[in-house]
Amino acid sequence: MPSKIITATTTKFDFSQIDAKERYNVWRDSISVIFDMDSKTKIAEELFHAEFSSTQLSSMLLNTTKSQGQNFNRSGRLIAQDNLDHCWIQMFVSGSSSVEFGRQQKKMVQTGDIFLVDFSQPLKILSTDFEDINLIIPRQILQKYLINVEKYHGSILPRDSAFAKILSSHLLTLKSVIPTLSLNESSIIAEGLAHLVGLYFSQQAVPINNDVLQFSTQETIKRYISQNLKTFDLNPQYIAMNFRISRSYLYKIFPNIASYIKQQRLRQAYRELSSLTNNQRISEIAFNLGFNSESDFSRSFQRFFQLTPSDVRYNLAFAAQNNNESLSDKIDLRFEDLVRKL
Repeated sequence: MPSKIITATTTKFDFSQIDAKERYNVWRDSISVIFDMDSKTKIAEELFHAEFSSTQLSSMLLNTTKSQGQNFNRSGRLIAQDNLDHCWIQMFVSGSSSVEFGRQQKKMVQTGDIFLVDFSQPLKILSTDFEDINLIIPRQILQKYLINVEKYHGSILPRDSAFAKILSSHLLTLKSVIPTLSLNESSIIAEGLAHLVGLYFSQQAVPINNDVLQFSTQETIKRYISQNLKTFDLNPQYIAMNFRISRSYLYKIFPNIASYIKQQRLRQAYRELSSLTNNQRISEIAFNLGFNSESDFSRSFQRFFQLTPSDVRYNLAFAAQNNNESLSDKIDLRFEDLVRKL
């Protein structure tokens, strides 16, 4: 008797089992692991409908979505809160969106276009009714084939390009065969898919030269920064000394290192402020993360997150008092676990 093939884990949101008046709120809560829903979005909640499925493809997730038009927001606050270090590749099967990213840069994404998002950077999306196929790929997987992946945040493969046509065909085929894939097949396909995405967005082979060495050094420095955020003297000069490189070379391979350190400290501060188990005063958190004064910290924090440190503490207390209703009996909540465990 042939052995049974073990297939990949799939989770689905089945809104048909939910009261019509509750569907939009359940949908909003379900995808809050990735996006906030804009409070200004006007949705006829009793008419709302969406379909969503997610399959773990080894080290990444393949998702399909069909939904009414709405606003999706990935703010600095959410980025600090979830700390997801992934990239998102979206292909519209139907529909379109207006995307705002970076310094008020805007782009239109049309049916057939393929769009790349770095989850560590802010983003706003205003979509029409749409259907899509999208991938969530951990940064450490994609950056093997797309060096300095953060530079491609907001990049689009136009639908008329050969790269978009080939990658679209690949994604549509994968969607059709994924229910039958074994775990071994999923692993091989995932690695090949990351390679294709990297090649098509960079439109060049991964160079085996000094660029790779510089990239590797930058990633090592990023890990060092992450491990030493509470070292008071953590700054470009301190890092250059510890890595035994000149400051000029450090700025060559990592031009925005000073702002990167500050952003990572602010994000760590947000995580500590939003932790139910952290009872430190705001001033203690600020000083532990290298800020000279609570006022300097509060100004930087509000500028970055559009809310104050005290707001975070208040919102946390309010949520703890009002988060009594569980969705677990209404919807498959494994998607959030799959995203966080990538």
